[in-house]
Amino acid sequence: MLTSFEQTIIEPARYQLETLIIGQELLGLEQTASTNSLIRERAFAGVAEGLVIVANEQTAGRGRRGRNWSAPAGSSLLLSLLLRPTWLVPSESFLLTMLAAVAISEAIERETNCTVELKWPNDLLINGRKLAGILVELETAGPERLRWAVIGSGINVNWQPSDDPTINQAATSLASECGHEVDRASLLRAILYSYDRHYLNLRSGRREALRQAWLDRLTTLGKMVEVELSSHSFVGVAEAVDQHGGLQVRDSTGQLQTVYAGDVKVRPVAQA
Repeated sequence: MLTSFEQTIIEPARYQLETLIIGQELLGLEQTASTNSLIRERAFAGVAEGLVIVANEQTAGRGRRGRNWSAPAGSSLLLSLLLRPTWLVPSESFLLTMLAAVAISEAIERETNCTVELKWPNDLLINGRKLAGILVELETAGPERLRWAVIGSGINVNWQPSDDPTINQAATSLASECGHEVDRASLLRAILYSYDRHYLNLRSGRREALRQAWLDRLTTLGKMVEVELSSHSFVGVAEAVDQHGGLQVRDSTGQLQTVYAGDVKVRPVAQA
């Protein structure tokens, strides 16, 4: 027997879903610790790419650098998908973060009247507030080949983060920004379709088109930022993103430093 979540979200999203890879196997769970962890288990077991798991609630969701990701049950879209992009080398893996960011942004804009921007490396913003985050986890076969990738995302849909004192006040939701609740089933279907289209394009070699679509939404470049490393921090101007996804920041001495998503925080700081 189908659960309420499957009846109201998963089955309507699956209905007439015209994708070739993403979502051909689509599973919905009322509650789980982490959709990324479930996908990882299936990746190790050899499941084909395209599997998507969506949860109505996560009890141990996580973001980049081990941060928790929490949201009330039934309020968000919490999903992870499995890819096997063996045609990518590990040094190109940031393309998968770009893929997720662009696919989700375009789906949201198709389903709502909201405009989505990006903050390096993996945040989706509306009006400068964080709407969603992306977490990509990889398994490699040496330095030359990816075995599989898990892309997880948490999207705030129908709740008010400002009502929760434990949530960063810079967070927002689609309902908050659009002024009305958003149909999660329709949004999920749009996201799966957008993922599928962009993944097929990337697989066919359209790397630069994806990169440009991502850069067109990126708000970080040209801004004064503070970069926090494990050993020290510095302030500079974000100038570019290199081919591996590294943010290039010109520090106060004029030196161009490249920082990567796994070990930094980047925050806009007031300019004099």
